[in-house]
Amino acid sequence: MANITVCLYTPMKDLMAGNGISSAITQQISMLKTSKINVTSDTADFDILHINTPDPFSLYAIYEAKLRKKPVVIHTHISAEDFRNSFIFSNSLSPVVKDYLKYFYGLADTLVCPSEYTKKLLVEQYNITKPIKVISNGIKIERFKDKILRAKRDIYRKKFNLNGKVVFCCAGVFERKGLSAFINVAKTLKNKNKVSFVWFGKILPLLTPATTLKTYINQKNVIFTDYVEDIQAAYASGDIFLFPTREENQGIALLEAIASKKPVIVRNIEVFDWLVDGVDCLKAKNDKEFIAKTKILLNNHRLGEKLAENAYKKLISEGHDLKNIEKKYREMYTNLLKNRSDLCV
Repeated sequence: MANITVCLYTPMKDLMAGNGISSAITQQISMLKTSKINVTSDTADFDILHINTPDPFSLYAIYEAKLRKKPVVIHTHISAEDFRNSFIFSNSLSPVVKDYLKYFYGLADTLVCPSEYTKKLLVEQYNITKPIKVISNGIKIERFKDKILRAKRDIYRKKFNLNGKVVFCCAGVFERKGLSAFINVAKTLKNKNKVSFVWFGKILPLLTPATTLKTYINQKNVIFTDYVEDIQAAYASGDIFLFPTREENQGIALLEAIASKKPVIVRNIEVFDWLVDGVDCLKAKNDKEFIAKTKILLNNHRLGEKLAENAYKKLISEGHDLKNIEKKYREMYTNLLKNRSDLCV
């Protein structure tokens, strides 16, 4: 195992700074570098090619790897479903994206899905027949220890003038992430409670639909911070994590919120089935329910603590810490090299 070299080819990483895929790639690099797996970005010398983004550069790297009979692992961070309601023309382009992803993912020797939901989507909607491993993106849980967050509690509360209880979200500013729902909750509850609403996340004005820009520009109830450097300080500043996203392949931000022991409110969608409403989170189907569930947590601190503690225990028990994820990567890479004769060509 010590001699295995994995090429984590990430030509789009810098352009994607601040989003979930970039976070996942950063974690992969960090995790593998601390293990006995050699990591490189050199596409000329490696044992296994590991791809994270379906861009043209990665496509070319895959073609080259196949000519040299090198195993190819492709991470399925992107689907046509979560491409919708994001950038300009994303809804119109999503059918084309779906066809392209069917082809691109079909080039893998092994696909990695961050959740059972994504695996089911690829099998049932994309007709993918290649081997699929379900491996959580995972997070470094120790980064969100109470002691660390307490020390950073006031950094962004002071910078962004956050007062009282803070309802927050960490995500790109897309409608898919539940932007309108979050704003509607804030509009209803902000003036009736001593509470601040803040959205930590990168804003891309040139790629964002005009309707979405108007949604957050023409309102005064939610503070939009744009990209923030210190993600720990972001989670430290908040009290309730409101995540009304409509589509996810996993949701690294949710894992980070749970690791921070913040009570979470999520949309009742399939990818979040691993969490149980009323046990380790609260779930909502529409804006009215999000308003009601947020109000419950604003007025019931003890319930919030209970939900947060139960979710944290589940995060641990289901193996979302990077220490556990590393073992699964090792096993996958080892098996790929053992079965070179079965590689796709």
